[in-house]
Amino acid sequence: MSATSTDATQQDRLAAIARRVCWREPAETTLAHTPLFLCRVMALGMWDDVCIALDHYGREAFREALRAAPPGVIDVRSWHYWHHRLQVLPIPELPRRIIPA
Repeated sequence: MSATSTDATQQDRLAAIARRVCWREPAETTLAHTPLFLCRVMALGMWDDVCIALDHYGREAFREALRAAPPGVIDVRSWHYWHHRLQVLPIPELPRRIIPA
């Protein structure tokens, strides 16, 4: 298998994951915002999705995405799990939405 077909296969896999974790927008749009895509994978992805994304982007990209996670994307359980899994300690408070009064 050539490198080009391997890259195409990897991109097809990532696009399938993007459609699964963010079904309301095209996969290309989801993949264009890597940190947000990785946050969605951490919160909604299946284990195979996580493995594919980790292999492609690496642990440091996941750590950076976790540090910059926007409010409302990652649930409490995933927040704690990923901080321990990626050794981003101590665990900060979960980002919260601020609703103006």
